[in-house]
Amino acid sequence: MKYQTIELIKNKLGINFNYHSLRHTHATILIKSGQPIKTVQKKLGHSRSATTEDCYVHLTQKMTRDAADIFDSTAKDL
Repeated sequence: MKYQTIELIKNKLGINFNYHSLRHTHATILIKSGQPIKTVQKKLGHSRSATTEDCYVHLTQKMTRDAADIFDSTAKDL
């Protein structure tokens, strides 16, 4: 059943999908929501937080914009 679902998503919807990518999405959403890296590491079952951070958490456009906004607002106060 799992294989049939993946094939349906890929062929009928034209989306390059695999279930493992959901782990990456899960990790990124948790970090984006403010969860500590150690929490995400434990949820994914990694022995090292570096694995979680380096391989599973991806920088989003919103995360980049938020970082720039924080810097801009801090720089205005100098």
